[in-house]
Amino acid sequence: MLASLPPVTPDPTEQDVWRALANPLRRQLLDELRSGPMTTGELADSIPDHSRFAVMQHLGVLVESDLVVVRRRGRHRYNHLNPVPLRRWYERWVAPLADQAASEMLALERHTEQQTAHEGGAPMAIATDQIRTARVETELRFRTTPERLFRALTEETLAWFPHTYGEERTKAVILEPRVGGANYEDWGNGMGHLYGHVTLFDKPNAFATRSRLMPGVILDSEYTLEADGDETVLRVSKVAVGPMTDDEAASISTYGDLARFQDPLRALVEGS
Repeated sequence: MLASLPPVTPDPTEQDVWRALANPLRRQLLDELRSGPMTTGELADSIPDHSRFAVMQHLGVLVESDLVVVRRRGRHRYNHLNPVPLRRWYERWVAPLADQAASEMLALERHTEQQTAHEGGAPMAIATDQIRTARVETELRFRTTPERLFRALTEETLAWFPHTYGEERTKAVILEPRVGGANYEDWGNGMGHLYGHVTLFDKPNAFATRSRLMPGVILDSEYTLEADGDETVLRVSKVAVGPMTDDEAASISTYGDLARFQDPLRALVEGS
């Protein structure tokens, strides 16, 4: 018998997620966005058996439920999958139901391991962790050109970002300017710390990286730069997914928020 669940409290946001997921076309749109952000036109083209108007209507429901986040790049509006509401929904509904069944399976597993041990075999230790998501969205303006800001972000990290793994040993932070290039701290003599690899490089408009923060935790970071008069608009999106404690998730939110380090970055790009 399933364990009793906590009492259900009506939540408008949660109801929006239920409503959004109830429609097969909306679920199909979410599937399409799993591979990366797409414009509304691209989404409509990917589902030719539905009209563009229908796609726009259903996409609007997904945006209202916060399952899709819209970001503008130049003349185009890109739709991004937002996994956070899905994770909350999973933790509220799926995990409690699955935990009981998992407990029963683990009890059976322990019984089987005991039997195996009695028979001379070696039991296998299995640990399960709760997967969670941490997301940071930042938008800043700098009175400089996209070229100058892009150079500061990709070539001059040590001049404005105060935290490194190697601390005083860190000689440079390298971001190789190509797709697949390494992003790492150089400590000299072949030593250092690998952040990750470049997944997008479009100088001076955008770049993105994928990093391993800790065992099982992946961080995707995307930077887009857009000229607006004599200013440059910088939009940064960071999404970490994996088994994280509350302290680890809070650390990602702290160090992933570029707004906390904008003053030295602003002094670097606006003063030169």
